[in-house]
Amino acid sequence: MFGLIEEWEVSGLSKKAFCNNKGINPSKFYYWIKIWKNAKEEVPDGFAAITCRKPETFYAQYRLKYPNGVELEVSDIGLNELAALINL
Repeated sequence: MFGLIEEWEVSGLSKKAFCNNKGINPSKFYYWIKIWKNAKEEVPDGFAAITCRKPETFYAQYRLKYPNGVELEVSDIGLNELAALINL
């Protein structure tokens, strides 16, 4: 939820408009904003809280060898695209 709050901060939208766009219950969103503000206040002076988000897509380099001997080397594709190539 903190990631959504950070997204809201830079969106320029009101809380209500942001909740409507994201399909979020406004009362829950306001609750999490309160929790988020309290968490920010607990950070000691001189330090900033860092949150890591998982990447939505993982990219790597792959080499596929099909039963007929054809080899295919690909990179910078997502796992969904890789799965489609495997199923050819």
